[in-house]
Parts: sequence; structure tokens; C-alpha cells
Amino acid sequence: MLESVSDRRVKHEAGYDLYLEIPEKEYLQIYEDVNNEAAETILKQFLQLHQDDGRPDHIEIKYDKNNHTINIKALLSYEGNDHTKAETLSDYVRYE
Repeated sequence: MLESVSDRRVKHEAGYDLYLEIPEKEYLQIYEDVNNEAAETILKQFLQLHQDDGRPDHIEIKYDKNNHTINIKALLSYEGNDHTKAETLSDYVRYE
């Protein structure tokens, strides 16, 4: 699923806004509901896959039924971060 995620970042004083767009079909094959718990899991795994030490905060998730996408927005902060300990990604998230 993570290979089909589109991402965009917008830099500002507090860090970066990260926007993830996931195809509805890909998301719903793994998760039944569109909720904050799933958004947090996806964000953590996306950042780990890209070896990104940003710390997500203010996580929002929305289901855009018209465009058939799930959209996740988060604020990423980097200042004062320690290196993130690597964790193993679940196969169902990494691969289609």
C-alpha cells in the first residue's frame, strides 16, 4: 500500500505540513474504517519506509469519496529530534 501513496510537504516556521493521499481501494483492503488510529499507523510506517525522522503531530484523516482517496495531513517537526529507532514494517502495508 505504501508504494501507492502520494505525498506533498509544505515548509513553514513550525516544521512541515505533510499530506498523504492514498487510493481508496488500497486503504480499504487493509483498514475497515477511516480513523485516527489507522492514520497514525500509516504515517509512522510511511516515515520509517522513507527513513524520515520527522515527528508527526496534529494528525487529521479524511475520506474523499468523490476522488476515491483517503487523505492524511500531519505536522512534522524535526528540531531536537533523536534518531528514530527502526521497526519492522508489516508485509501487508509494504506490498500490494
